[in-house]
Amino acid sequence: MFVLSSLISRFSLRSRFIALIAILVFVTALLLGWVTSRESAQQMEANIGNAAAESAYQMVDKLDRSMDSRIKDVKLLLGIQALTNGADKSVLREQLELLQSNHNVVSWIGFTDPTGTVQAATGGILEGQSIAARPVFLEGRQSLWVGDVHEAVLLAQLLPNPSGEALKFVDIATPVHDSQGEFLGVLAVHLSWEWAEYIQQSMFSPAQQRQDTELLLLSADGTVLLGPEALIGQSLNSLKHIAGPTRTSPQWAIETWPDGERYVTGYAWSSGFEDFPGLGWIAVSRKPVTSAFAPVEELQTAIMAIGIVLALLSAIIGWLTASRMAAPLTRLARAADQMHDGEHNNFIPLESGSPELKRLSTSMRDMVSRLLEQRSTINRLEDLANTDPLTGLPNRAFLTQYLQLAIPEAQRNHQSMVVIYIDLDCFKQVNDELGHHAGDLLLIEITQRLKNALRSGDVVARLGGDEFVMVLKTKPEHLEMLSHEISRRLLSSISQPILLPENEQARVGCSLGAAWWPQHGHDINAVFQLADDALYAAKAKGKNQLVIHSPSLPTTKQR
Repeated sequence: MFVLSSLISRFSLRSRFIALIAILVFVTALLLGWVTSRESAQQMEANIGNAAAESAYQMVDKLDRSMDSRIKDVKLLLGIQALTNGADKSVLREQLELLQSNHNVVSWIGFTDPTGTVQAATGGILEGQSIAARPVFLEGRQSLWVGDVHEAVLLAQLLPNPSGEALKFVDIATPVHDSQGEFLGVLAVHLSWEWAEYIQQSMFSPAQQRQDTELLLLSADGTVLLGPEALIGQSLNSLKHIAGPTRTSPQWAIETWPDGERYVTGYAWSSGFEDFPGLGWIAVSRKPVTSAFAPVEELQTAIMAIGIVLALLSAIIGWLTASRMAAPLTRLARAADQMHDGEHNNFIPLESGSPELKRLSTSMRDMVSRLLEQRSTINRLEDLANTDPLTGLPNRAFLTQYLQLAIPEAQRNHQSMVVIYIDLDCFKQVNDELGHHAGDLLLIEITQRLKNALRSGDVVARLGGDEFVMVLKTKPEHLEMLSHEISRRLLSSISQPILLPENEQARVGCSLGAAWWPQHGHDINAVFQLADDALYAAKAKGKNQLVIHSPSLPTTKQR
């Protein structure tokens, strides 16, 4: 800066002005490079963090689904007639062992009498012994019970253990009753914890194994159930994002772990799945910050290097250009800064210093005037054409344009779409009893509730009257889960009372019809019609419910 100051002090006023322009161009280009670098780095860091949270969610989701399958298996075991018809012990044992052979995650199955004494068990293990004091009997005699991960007590020395490590189980127990409802005993199943390790290993691609990514599973109290051997049994409650109220959505943070290292840490909380109520498990994905954000540092370095080169080039070009056009361009810039709305004439001065500047200033005058008028007109037309005037939601025209872009994008990303038709129940009654103004206010409130139920990237549009439609993108395997989850939110939210002026209160419900693209049809218009048919079926079944299209539903032609 000292050298630059010395050189500038020797220039004339014009030269100093040109030098100042060149310096400003250089600094501006450098600043833009830094801002671009920082924004790109933040976006990449967010993507890396979200990927960690997604890995944790995938793991806990697989565990929940696997536990649900095991519970369903136990319910199927209740259908064994040998449990309730007083069959010989050896016959019952053979039945249980046959079932065990078909489920490699089942370590032991036993059936007790009403006092807790094991009557029959796989391998004959614990037969004749009492487990009346064990939770598997105490809890299982009441209702279907799922116990959290624990080390084996009675079975530790009786079951085969090639690895020599402490055996761990997840218990499932259920009461057994005869046809008259009399309690016969408890059916108990011990699931080997090794199945959870199989799920953990399946989550890792070869690339992730090379990138120091680790997956852990914690109990509800923060104790490590699954993960690196050095952490098994330790409490991780010192991590800030584990403690606190129960969360439902995956998230990520940069955490300092007990070993003093900082990790990009993703969290996902188990909420159970269908028959499995959940045990409060927490899946955690972690990766050292140094390796996780190494690509970010490389990107920042590359962008800054390019930014410096571009800044130097911009400064040189600015110096050369400013020497010829500094004064006229300054006047044009000043005039542009002083423009006010409605001044369509003479707000850009006509420069006559050279033919090029004269043409430039004239073109700028005409261009700015046309652009202002066109932009204003386009904005008004777009708002009128694509927006519902009452609710502010997109209308059918917007939805048509959106689908023209969304369908090719979904095909590229191997995604599917859920189309949900929404029709309010009892809306006509509100109009008839409270008036159309109250009906309009109700629609505005319902619109806000529909928006609150949406995820980022989803679309809801008003088709007219009290009819709406949602379009949701997701992976094919999540179609059914997403359809039911969004519908549950809608049914719950819309059914809440709505406060109207003069202390009036209204309550409406909604009927929902859903169809999936491309599973139910490759023509999006046909899928919309199928969703409409499903909506009609929902109303015919008593309203306030979701119906998903199936081949057995009546079509429009059958109405």
